[in-house]
Amino acid sequence: MASASKNKAILFEVVPAVGAAISGTLAATGIAINYLLPITVLASSIAAVASILNPNKSHQEHLSAAKSFTALKHDARFLKDSLSEKLNDDAFVVAVENLHSRYSELLKASPPTNKKSFNNARKIIQDGIHEPDRDDAGNLL
Repeated sequence: MASASKNKAILFEVVPAVGAAISGTLAATGIAINYLLPITVLASSIAAVASILNPNKSHQEHLSAAKSFTALKHDARFLKDSLSEKLNDDAFVVAVENLHSRYSELLKASPPTNKKSFNNARKIIQDGIHEPDRDDAGNLL
């Protein structure tokens, strides 16, 4: 999801801005003004709309959510592998409840995933391209 958003951001922000800069410079120097002026206006308009819509925002939101979910996964693994034997039952319950609260808040704050990205991720998992983390005995972590 984040990579698709980044590609859209490049397409709608960078390409028109560079096109407007190049064609504007060439038009200002007097080279083929009649041909480049409409291109400059169009590219500038697209760049202006893109700066308002901010397609890069979606990329940043999805990237941040992915990093947050990964950090939560590592914290849960650390709790299970390193702290579970050191904590008494009550302290362990509190730690798990804290992880659950963080997970719930992260779900609320995460941007929605479109159907295409969801189905792509599902296919990757079903095809075995993405394997869940396992310990040396083959148990799921």
